[in-house]
Amino acid sequence: MRTRRVEPLPPTDFARLAAAIAHGIVLAAVDERATADETAKAVDAAIRRAKDAGKALTPDQIEGLGVLWGKAVSQASGWTWARVVDGEASHVCLVAQDHAHACLPLALVAEQLADGKECTSLVIFEMIAGGALPAAELEELAFVG
Repeated sequence: MRTRRVEPLPPTDFARLAAAIAHGIVLAAVDERATADETAKAVDAAIRRAKDAGKALTPDQIEGLGVLWGKAVSQASGWTWARVVDGEASHVCLVAQDHAHACLPLALVAEQLADGKECTSLVIFEMIAGGALPAAELEELAFVG
């Protein structure tokens, strides 16, 4: 049986996220001082624009939108960036303070951009921000989104 564990995000990962957010800000056309709700709506709109235009985004743009969406979730919910280790794999995640829930902002945005996928980033943001989450035990790390 594999167990997941939460570890602090290494400084190199924080630096990568900090560098990536600029791409998201430009693509979402949002001010850095925007509210969490405004930011989440801008990211959702940027995803929809890219899908409607059939425009493939660069990996930097996708990561930037993921970081920007993650920033909005963190501001609205108090979730924090961390590394979740699951067996041999590790992921950059947002984790609830009680470690009952987590999400993968970078993977979520990449998935939202995939062909045939419905854009639900705003719905997932509102679910997390509003605390409307599936039941989970402390330390369970039930993934949302």
